[in-house]
Amino acid sequence: MNPTTLTSPSPWQQLRRTHTADWLKLRRTLTLGLALGGGALPVVLNFLIFYFKGDKLLRPGQNPWAHYVYMSWQSAAVLLLPLFLILLTSLLVAIENKATAWKHLYALPVGRGAVLGSKLLVLLQLNMLAQVVYVLLLLASGKILGFVRPELLFQQHAAPVGGVALMLAHTFVATLGVLGIQYVAALWWRSFAMPLAAGIGGLVAALTLLRWEYIDWVPYAAPTQILHGIIEQPNGTLSIQAGVSLAEWTSLGWFAAAVVLGYGLLLFRKRAD
Repeated sequence: MNPTTLTSPSPWQQLRRTHTADWLKLRRTLTLGLALGGGALPVVLNFLIFYFKGDKLLRPGQNPWAHYVYMSWQSAAVLLLPLFLILLTSLLVAIENKATAWKHLYALPVGRGAVLGSKLLVLLQLNMLAQVVYVLLLLASGKILGFVRPELLFQQHAAPVGGVALMLAHTFVATLGVLGIQYVAALWWRSFAMPLAAGIGGLVAALTLLRWEYIDWVPYAAPTQILHGIIEQPNGTLSIQAGVSLAEWTSLGWFAAAVVLGYGLLLFRKRAD
């Protein structure tokens, strides 16, 4: 009888299995609910503002979509989106911290790259899910305003779907730096409060330094900086600046550095544990 040769799972199989397990851990947690409902707050606030004060915010006969989208995006990008990312990463990593499951993870036949990559992939997917839900709610709320406040002329003009989709892409790239840094912070402190406090501190510092000439290098300011790429044309239409901005390139650089640092941190934690 020929002996059976046991082969270890490939890196792709390790990542797939770990990723499936990480998604199953999200059941009965606040993390998935935060991703699905986090985008609703800026939309609801902007909807109420336009419902009660829309006639004062728009010129007679103006295409309302550009101003509506810009105001909502401004509310989300400056404060709510960075806070969402800070809270999301802390909640996701806290699942392992709360259950003291790191030693169990290290005992599994999976590499550190699969552990790091799986949770990072879940974060990226939740981030994209939240932003897509936000965009869908934003466009739907504009349509609803067209029915309940027809004098605002939302129904007489087409929604800027193409421009909003392009802004979604820019925003997603701009959030990667914050997401990567907060992920590493959560891995380092292994608590909920410390990375949350560090993230809020970084956000406050970024908002304080918005007029600094090198603000594009500050990752927590990147979601705010992309607002410069939204241009409201005189005819009321929305124009999105083409190309990748410096803030987005910087965000990508911070994200790449965070991935490398996070992998090294997991290797260090494995030996320390």
